[in-house]
Order: sequence, then C-alpha cells, then structure tokens
Amino acid sequence: MNIVFTGPAFDGAGFSIVRGDLIAACATSGHAVQRAVKPDTDLLVASRTDTVKAKAALLRGVEVMTYPTFLAKVLGSVAIARGARPDKYTDVVDKSLLVPDFTVGFEALDAA
Repeated sequence: MNIVFTGPAFDGAGFSIVRGDLIAACATSGHAVQRAVKPDTDLLVASRTDTVKAKAALLRGVEVMTYPTFLAKVLGSVAIARGARPDKYTDVVDKSLLVPDFTVGFEALDAA
C-alpha cells in the first residue's frame, strides 16, 4: 500500500508520534511511504480530514483517514518504535493553529 502523511501525527490518546517512527513502522509492515499524493497513492493519513489536501485526495479516489484510525486499522499490531529525532517541518505543532473541540461537554445531550 502506498501511503502519504500530512500534518502532525497523534495517537488515539493524544500523544505525538514522530513521522520518522511512523515511516519505519510502515516499512516493517510492507507499506511504502510517498512524499506527495500521486496516481498510485492508496491512502492519505491526515491530522484532519476536512482540509483542502484531504478533500482533494478524496476527489482523486484516494482513501483518507486520521492518524488514530490509521494506527488502529492499518498498523494495528505493529509496534511503533519511539526515539526518532523530530523534524522541524513535519513534527512541530503550532498550538495556535489547532481547532478547538467544540463538542466537549455535549456527550450527555447525545445520550438523551
């Protein structure tokens, strides 16, 4: 499977994962990581699925999923090593650009 990563990576618990560690885990499981979406790209893994890049990939027929979903469904049982050096362009998170979760606190309303 040919995979492209975009945006900073976080696991389901909210912990940051260095892209180098993700690339190594993909190589271990037989997946190829590409630098950009190409005609042979199978999957785009993104921090958010509502971005221009994610929507464009969907229009091209490329499957799009978030990092937590990717970790659970694709890498599942693959151990992801920790310790790669963070890349200042792909692994640094500018907290001022994060979109707040406006659904916090509405779980009780959904259950009703």
